[in-house]
Amino acid sequence: MRVAAGKTWRIRGHVERLWLGEKTVDARLAETNLFFLLGSGRCGTLFVSTLLNLDPAAVVRHEPRGHPDLDSRPRSRRDPEFAHYYIQHYRKYVIYRDVVDTRTRLYGEVSSPLRALGGALARAFPHAHMMILARDGRDTVRSALNRQMGRGFKAMHDPVRPLPGDPFTPRWAGMSPFQKICWWWMDAYRTLFDHLPGRPVVHFEQTLRDYEYLKARVLDPIGLKVTREQWMDHKAKRSGNSAEVYRVPHWREWSEADKAFFDEVCGELMERLGYPRGQWS
Repeated sequence: MRVAAGKTWRIRGHVERLWLGEKTVDARLAETNLFFLLGSGRCGTLFVSTLLNLDPAAVVRHEPRGHPDLDSRPRSRRDPEFAHYYIQHYRKYVIYRDVVDTRTRLYGEVSSPLRALGGALARAFPHAHMMILARDGRDTVRSALNRQMGRGFKAMHDPVRPLPGDPFTPRWAGMSPFQKICWWWMDAYRTLFDHLPGRPVVHFEQTLRDYEYLKARVLDPIGLKVTREQWMDHKAKRSGNSAEVYRVPHWREWSEADKAFFDEVCGELMERLGYPRGQWS
């Protein structure tokens, strides 16, 4: 039922436009401090969103729209104008509702499903802070593979798959779950770099290790107030999205073939994100 409801976003957006009026919505959002921190799945979005939401003056959501965002992503990857349509005809109205209902002047989202819509968000909200959230691809692939194993590989990131012309399109059907997840991680950050050129990269690991990094890279540019004490307390709590049990070996223990495949597919993006390439010790 939730999936079915999510597919009604066009109708809901049409009603919102008629009811609210585009000029009213645009004016309110233009005076709202907006930010979007986008990354792949399993890169720490839940932890970061709940951390940033500790500022009582801010409203920070973690993947708040669910199925509409997921439903829009495959077509948005193929068609940037559709992504723009989705933001302009649906997404900005539900953001406006949230801003008005909470009476906030600082609204943000930390999200994976929106990664194919980063360019459309930047186009719709030119004043918004747009950032890329990254986690070491080796750890992300391991975490994603672990989650998919727990689900019996019933949702192997479909329909997020290579588009026509991608060199991996003819190989896709014969690729293993590990290989598909390597490609999925690479594609996430390739897409983000394409859509958000020059935008700052925030390393998840550094937000855990270094409060001053978090403050300089995220808090101060956006205008968020999270104290060092709040950060330390938040780190001490287990994230609700972290794995309880790992069925997948650590990347140091991957086979030589898997390491070679990861380097082939993900090595360039690892370097662009500031992680080591080809290091397995």
